Amino acid sequence: MYNVGIYCRLSREDLKNGKRDVSMSIENQQAMLENYVLEKGWDLYKPYIDDDVTGTTFDRPGFQAMIRGIEAGLISCVITKDLSRLGRNYIEAGRHRELFAEHGVRYIAIYDNHDSDNKDYDITTPIKEMINEMYAADVSRKVRSTKRLMAEQGKFSNSRAPYGYLKSPDNKHALVVDENVSHVVVRIFELYLSGQTARCIADLLNKDGILTANDYYYGSIGKPNPYKNNKNKWGHGTVMSIIKNPVYRGAIVNGKREKVSFKNHRIDAKPANEWIVIEDKHEPLISKELWFEAQQIGSNKKNSVRRNNSGEVSMFSGLLKCADCGGNMALKIRRNKTMANKEFYRCSTYVQKGKNVCGTHAIDLDVLSLVVLSDIQKYAALAAEDENKLVDRLLQANAAFHSKSASRYEKSIRQSKNRINEIDGILQNLYEDKLSGDITVDIFKCMAQKYRDEQTKLIDDVGKQEAELIQCKDVQRDTNALVKRVKECLTIKTLTRDIVVELIDRIEISETYNADGVSNIDISINYRFGRIEKEPAESHPSKADFQTCSIA
Repeated sequence: MYNVGIYCRLSREDLKNGKRDVSMSIENQQAMLENYVLEKGWDLYKPYIDDDVTGTTFDRPGFQAMIRGIEAGLISCVITKDLSRLGRNYIEAGRHRELFAEHGVRYIAIYDNHDSDNKDYDITTPIKEMINEMYAADVSRKVRSTKRLMAEQGKFSNSRAPYGYLKSPDNKHALVVDENVSHVVVRIFELYLSGQTARCIADLLNKDGILTANDYYYGSIGKPNPYKNNKNKWGHGTVMSIIKNPVYRGAIVNGKREKVSFKNHRIDAKPANEWIVIEDKHEPLISKELWFEAQQIGSNKKNSVRRNNSGEVSMFSGLLKCADCGGNMALKIRRNKTMANKEFYRCSTYVQKGKNVCGTHAIDLDVLSLVVLSDIQKYAALAAEDENKLVDRLLQANAAFHSKSASRYEKSIRQSKNRINEIDGILQNLYEDKLSGDITVDIFKCMAQKYRDEQTKLIDDVGKQEAELIQCKDVQRDTNALVKRVKECLTIKTLTRDIVVELIDRIEISETYNADGVSNIDISINYRFGRIEKEPAESHPSKADFQTCSIA
């Protein structure tokens, strides 16, 4: 008499024309297997079910629960409809059948006429398992191709529309404005562009009792929010995700993430330059001009933007740092009767806590603008002379890039992938040698585990190396683009906010110091494209209280 665990599985692989095949539905699988157990006169211990779970992984809740039952000695027989219900990974399916055998568990796959109690080994079993794996690989390839085609056509393919939109009732791959909450999105952008931080915007929305995106969505479909807790409020991250989403300028973005393979289910984020972006696919909530202005603010400052008395964003707001305490430099306005209003920056730590904590580190805006413009134009002259040479020099000076050779990573990744494929072949040969009796079960287990461990490590290493390779190429691509932009600055007469935030990551201002009877300030400019060693910078005569500025 057997205690039977029946196992049922259905996944998207088993859909036909987007609809479930009735003969393969979970309900029909379970009914058929229960009838089989009843006819045999065995005891049904428990049904184990995985619905909408791929067979290429064995990390399934129902399947793992059944394994725990086997290891606890509660199950003496496992029955599935066919071999593909157990799994679609040839090596792993064989390994789990061996696990059943180790625990004295009989395994039956009814439609494939497989019964582990049949001492005459069925040679078709591994062949069928290989076919099942090939089927999974083919389905994965077709799904990827379909998703790619839909992305290139600008079709919306997510299950849930972004906040502020609804799926069109006439076309589920198109978006229409959700009039109930679209004004909230517009308000978020308006507040952000007016100088409010994402944190402040979130506080305002919470204060006004605006439902969070999750609360609104689940309320609209009449279901409780499964993510709701006492802290379910608007937050900085949610606000920034809305501001950064191109959907609000009328674009559809696909391909942000990608599964490594049909066997390896890790999902990796793809770099922005590899996303598939199709513009003008639906009514925008924000104009493109305002959307890109918001991105400029978000990408080039990590602190709130300060505006001058005319309401404009100050030239260096969010980029200036005190060289001693690391704090922000605060914008100040000097007003008196003898001269026009002058803008200058001082260390915010000094402003808030006094000279006992940090010095003033004050610098006039006009002086700083002249120094920065002069320095940018020196790079522009180098770019005009030999653009490729400047790029090479910048990359060599970039420690993060210099330590990462793209060709070295590509070679290592190629070798690792070849070895991964080689191990697949080795494992297959080992399995066949065990079946034919050329090696013992113990030798097979020992060697197979060794190779599986090596393969797992290689897969992890490849993932890390591919991520680093992308970073390496991103540095090179970004440096090329920024050098081209620098080159365009050779003939400009006046510095603008746009140029500053595009080219500069941060500027550090030293305290004024005396050198040979002359007051000096060191200005350290950290460009987004890096920096190379140059000839000592010329001194720049200062205005107002400042004598000399030197570039550190």
